[in-house]
Amino acid sequence: MEASIRLGRVRGIVIGIHYTWLIVFGLLTYSLAVGFFPSLYEAWSTTRYWLAGALATILLFASVLAHELGHALVAQSRGIPVRSITLFIFGGVAQLSQESETAGDEFRIAIAGPAVSLVIGLGSLALWWLVRGVNTFAAAILFYLGVANVILVAFNLIPGFPLDGGRVFRAIVWGITNSLERATKIAATVGVIIGYLFIVAGIFYVFASPIQGIWLIAIGWFLQSAAEQSYRQMRLERAFSGVRVGTIMDPNPVVVRPEVTLDDLVDRYVLARNVRGLPVVDNGYLVGIITLTDLREIPREDWGHITVRERMTPRQELITLGPDSELTDALKALSAKDIHQIPVIEGNTLVGLLTRSAVIRYMQLRDELPESAVQPREPVPGAGREHEHGPAM
Repeated sequence: MEASIRLGRVRGIVIGIHYTWLIVFGLLTYSLAVGFFPSLYEAWSTTRYWLAGALATILLFASVLAHELGHALVAQSRGIPVRSITLFIFGGVAQLSQESETAGDEFRIAIAGPAVSLVIGLGSLALWWLVRGVNTFAAAILFYLGVANVILVAFNLIPGFPLDGGRVFRAIVWGITNSLERATKIAATVGVIIGYLFIVAGIFYVFASPIQGIWLIAIGWFLQSAAEQSYRQMRLERAFSGVRVGTIMDPNPVVVRPEVTLDDLVDRYVLARNVRGLPVVDNGYLVGIITLTDLREIPREDWGHITVRERMTPRQELITLGPDSELTDALKALSAKDIHQIPVIEGNTLVGLLTRSAVIRYMQLRDELPESAVQPREPVPGAGREHEHGPAM
């Protein structure tokens, strides 16, 4: 999940907020200002209620950020790079660059967040006890912050993947079975079940309290979809572990020379060869790539005197791979940049073209083969795409 607004960096970790955070900030501030704090202190002014609501919401998300930093800093201490932490509608999520190497590391990283939240929660309640007779404004915020963090710990320790409790559960199963894939499948299944239980509970609860019921349904939907996606990601890593780009790429792609006009490009290459993007090659060397997107803003009548060189994306701006690159790296590039093809080169010489459709065909072929015909591969924990650790809600 990418942040809409970047707030800064902590130990190289990009801290940001997703636009959905603004929605929950408004809803939570409103709920505290018109419901929670008036129920505790009837004599406050309206301004005081709203100020307390806004400040308590900000501090709650600061504690969510601390929760995610707990995950991130432990991950860094175990040699796992952390790309970013993003606050969003359901709390926060830390994006780790890879899976843990061992079940023990997974357990330590997963439990660190709830441990931080527990310290904040109990510390806030202790401070509330000390100031409750001295400053009611500070006491109200501390009481809410303490209760909210204790609830956050309890919720996150539910053993449903990808919650922290689900990751702790996965680490335990991983340690017992010595199989990350099997542990992920079991933890994800439990996560899906728990997600559906939240949805069912929300449906029943919506008649008594519509807002809370809808919130439970939303959380349940998020949990079950996140759990299913996590397992699909693991299956992809299993399928592609050890597979090289060179085994799937087209070794003889259709190419075009840079001096060809756009008219000829469309007639003789795009339509005649049924391709949407072509590497641009000059004397065997890759100099760029041109796709249908590059033609969209050019009037049809100008195609006859504009060359490929003038509209192509030049070599220095392209994402390229070598034939020995891991297919998982290619998938990350295709997804992150939303592109359909990646030139495969050795030095500056084009040796093939990897397309999104080729990857899909490979997956379909694997799915059609009997399980016994496909050599199983236990995924390498330290390899693969980025992993979102969390969320903390």
